[in-house]
Amino acid sequence: MEKINIGIITNLRKLLFAYRILFSEHIQSPANIVLEATSIDSISSNSYINERPELLLIDYRLVFKDTALFFSFVNYFYPDTVILLIVHQTFLCEAKRCANYVQSVLSPNLDINQLFMVIRNSILQSNIVKQ
Repeated sequence: MEKINIGIITNLRKLLFAYRILFSEHIQSPANIVLEATSIDSISSNSYINERPELLLIDYRLVFKDTALFFSFVNYFYPDTVILLIVHQTFLCEAKRCANYVQSVLSPNLDINQLFMVIRNSILQSNIVKQ
């Protein structure tokens, strides 16, 4: 399977750094990072990137204040892109309001193989729906 182009949107450097290393160094990584952003505002400053992400990993802490507005901006910049929301256990109840906007909710502590499987399956499901 070809590598999936992904974008990561988080303002936590540790989380961004961990995913960057994971996706670039792990031998079974299904992903190639083509976008890194710290906020929805910084997405437009990443317009120099040649490849569009097929999937976005978004940290819930950026979303929780105004969910509908946040995802309207994301859909404006990246329509028809699969969105996976990274949610810490303490925010799971609040994250339910994002269910209409995302394909899946993930824990930042998810096992690596499970994370890779969710990414692959999300893209496959998205391609099946589009056809």
